[in-house]
Amino acid sequence: MKCAIYIRVSTDKDEQKTSLENQQRFFFNLMSEKGWELYQFYVDVESGTSSRKRTNLLKLIEDAKAKKFDVILSKELSRLARNGKLSYEIKEIAEKHQIHIITFDNAINSLENNSQMFGLYAWVYEQESQRTSEPFNCQKNL
Repeated sequence: MKCAIYIRVSTDKDEQKTSLENQQRFFFNLMSEKGWELYQFYVDVESGTSSRKRTNLLKLIEDAKAKKFDVILSKELSRLARNGKLSYEIKEIAEKHQIHIITFDNAINSLENNSQMFGLYAWVYEQESQRTSEPFNCQKNL
């Protein structure tokens, strides 16, 4: 099985760079264990709320439409998208081109026909993104 692996962090801080390395190591180990082949790592260092600035996510979508791989792997659905609309767009593109998606937060594993929690995870990640991006208000009304 030919794998497209999407990894993302939100910033270029040192601790985030370690996360990128850990994600890559995780997927190398997984592919070795399963006997799967790497097509390409798609790596972005950008917020997950939009796809406009994430050039490698856009490239992954383009390559999915060209059916260059069999499965998209991502640590979590939130690495692919942190808004519901984009989550569903990626899922629909994959389904249309008969590409599986597996995330390791249990949001989706289409290889095992497991996607019943997808909508809930997409919603939760969008809510979390909205909550964490709101400016902290120090002057609360008492």
